[in-house]
Amino acid sequence: MYLDEFRAAVASLTRELALVSVSGELDSYTAECLKARIDEAGTVGADTVLVDLSEISFIDSAALAVLVRETKRLEGRGHSLVLVTNDPRTRRIVEVTGLNRVLRTYATLQDALAELIPGESDDGLSPAFTSAGNGAEAA
Repeated sequence: MYLDEFRAAVASLTRELALVSVSGELDSYTAECLKARIDEAGTVGADTVLVDLSEISFIDSAALAVLVRETKRLEGRGHSLVLVTNDPRTRRIVEVTGLNRVLRTYATLQDALAELIPGESDDGLSPAFTSAGNGAEAA
């Protein structure tokens, strides 16, 4: 496996919350796979799709466009998309482009879960965390 090989996996955290974990390079080549994983997360019935970008090594405008389109699409259905990224470069891109006004972003998964799951302990994910799909790799 290459260090920057793209991977995305979907998990159902609660009845209302699904997680899309992404790693590797997120670019025009892999952006459609990201969209497919976000769509998959929506099919589990979650009101909120949490996209964890903590393990990405690169993001480009095509991937950002997918995130914005998916945010708008989910909001149109009364749902939401939330990002997690602790990478200063990614956070800076989101801020400089003004996307921080569109994309709700948290620095850590723990921060996001603390706000999105009332009563969630500081221990992180509960043991009830179940996978709703397999990882996907760009071909």
